[in-house]
Amino acid sequence: MTEHPRPHRRRVGLIAIAASVVAIAGGALAFAHSGGMHHGPMAGDSQHLEHLQAMLTKIGASEAQKTQIEGILEPAFDEMKAARDSHSAAFRQFHEAITAPSIDRARLESLRADQIKSLDEASKRLVMAISDAAEVLTPAQRASLAKQIEEHHRG
Repeated sequence: MTEHPRPHRRRVGLIAIAASVVAIAGGALAFAHSGGMHHGPMAGDSQHLEHLQAMLTKIGASEAQKTQIEGILEPAFDEMKAARDSHSAAFRQFHEAITAPSIDRARLESLRADQIKSLDEASKRLVMAISDAAEVLTPAQRASLAKQIEEHHRG
C-alpha cells in the first residue's frame, strides 16, 4: 500500500494557516484588551517611534526607508489604538450586560460578534501594513530585523 504525502502536507499546511490566523486574532485581541503591545510602537507615543527608528538603524535602513516605513505603520498603529479604545467600551457594555438583573443573550452575542468583526478588520489592516513595511526592506534587512526582535523578546 502506497501512501500519498500530498494529503498529509495539505493537512499540515491548513493547520499552519489556521494557527497563524488564530495567533493574529489572539494577538489583536490581547493588544486591544491590554492597552497596547509590550515593546512596540502601537501606543503611538514618541518613545515607541524612537524604538522603531533605532531598530531600523541597527539593520542598516536608510533614512528614506525609515520615513517610508513610519508613514506606513503609524496609521495602522493609530487604528489599533482606536480598536483598543472601542474594545474597552464594548467590554464595559459586556460587563453591564452580564451584571444586569436578567441576561440578554442576544445582546451578548451581538457584542461578541461586533468585537470579532472589529478585531478581524484591525488585524487585517495591521498585517497589510506590516507586509507593506516589510517590502520596503531588503530580504537581508528583514532577516536582521527578525533576529533582533527574537533576541529582544528573549531578553
